[in-house]
Amino acid sequence: MIGCERGVFTADFLISFLCLFSIISYSMAIASYRIDYANDDRILTDLRVLMDELAGKINLVLAGGPGHEVIFTAPPNLHGSGYQLRVNSSGVYGMVNGRYGKSPIYPCMVVDSNGNPRTIILRPGFTYKIRSFRGDHGSIMIEEAR
Repeated sequence: MIGCERGVFTADFLISFLCLFSIISYSMAIASYRIDYANDDRILTDLRVLMDELAGKINLVLAGGPGHEVIFTAPPNLHGSGYQLRVNSSGVYGMVNGRYGKSPIYPCMVVDSNGNPRTIILRPGFTYKIRSFRGDHGSIMIEEAR
């Protein structure tokens, strides 16, 4: 009879241990998901700040009139994640980890270093000159600073 009681105790212990292990594993999975979500939120916030900074510089150049110029340096990455910035006549568009955002600018014509109207793609880690010219049309030129 004593041997049977020990066997019941061991089975109860194993079942309790498996239930406790399941609860701890589930809790760890939830915590990991929330930490990843918070990190993604931080990256998206930093992208938004970067887009707003660039849009602000473009608007500053437009407000300054022909000949006004500012320098913008794109960081090499956002917390280890690659990103992309594009500028066209309606705003600054950003993408990171498959998610997109937009910061509006005052409508203007955006041209490349050759004077051709187009969407400009800013590469991470590079420095760019943003220059205003031809005040009658509100045109800006974005070119890589050398």
